[in-house]
Amino acid sequence: MNRVDVSVENYLGWPNTYRLSNGLVEVRVVTDVGPRIMDLHTAGGANLLHLHEPPGGTNEPTYKFRGGWRLWVAPERTATTYALDNEHCEVQRSADGIVVTAPPQPQAGIQKRVAIRLTPGVPRVSIESTIRNVTDHVLTYAAWSLPMLAPGGRAFVPLDVGPPDAFEATRKLILWSYTRLADPRYQFGDRLLRIDHWRVAAPPAGQSGRRDDESKIGSDSAQGWVAYLLDRTLLVKRFPHPPGAYPDGGATIEVYSNHDFLELEHLGPLTTIGPGEAITFPEEWWLFTGVAVPEDEAGALAALHGLLGSTEPRSH
Repeated sequence: MNRVDVSVENYLGWPNTYRLSNGLVEVRVVTDVGPRIMDLHTAGGANLLHLHEPPGGTNEPTYKFRGGWRLWVAPERTATTYALDNEHCEVQRSADGIVVTAPPQPQAGIQKRVAIRLTPGVPRVSIESTIRNVTDHVLTYAAWSLPMLAPGGRAFVPLDVGPPDAFEATRKLILWSYTRLADPRYQFGDRLLRIDHWRVAAPPAGQSGRRDDESKIGSDSAQGWVAYLLDRTLLVKRFPHPPGAYPDGGATIEVYSNHDFLELEHLGPLTTIGPGEAITFPEEWWLFTGVAVPEDEAGALAALHGLLGSTEPRSH
């Protein structure tokens, strides 16, 4: 298919869902809320995104995770990060995708806009998010991309290595209070952190609050990629790494997981924006099929870098 098809359909009770396809990859963007990307798959493949709550709802009085992909702002705060996104969004269509503009979020003082585009003949989804200050005073936020992924796969997080003769610390692992380093889901290498979602056991029945199956870990990698392998389909997220101070102690990549799903998150730097100014946050998702990644770190890195070579980020 040497074109991008854009159509509107009722998807799981959301009647204003935009389906984008180029014959290699397909996405469904829900615009009755959000914006949210609720379906991502290769041609004939299964949805790589996890749907977390019963679909189809709108205009709820409380925040809904829903699943799929969402755009947040950091630092994580109840009033700003969890500002409601349960209302209808405006959509502009183009030849290769759509631009979705959400209503302003007064609690956070921002308005979100997300452009989703495909390219004919390329297994890539290009996303450019914009977070605009709609107040009369300055705001400081970091953009935050959170795809909630289907269970059972393995995540790959690059670990940077500095000069061996450096006196200063050259890299960080960021740990949350509920993270256990001995957790079997984590495999720590010198240059690669692997997270096996299939190793995450279900929590005890009826457990409330922070559950035993939850864990989160972050990295300060500047390499601009993170990946997830599920049933021989590899999702590679590519993104720039601008200089600056990053949230959560310097995290550029964060991975949250529980028994139900894994979130493959990345963040931009904390940015101060004046009234009417905006943060621009580009990323690309690449999908590869028939992928086998060896168990050993050297073999895994060789396989991943072989594919990363074809995903060099474009200038935005």
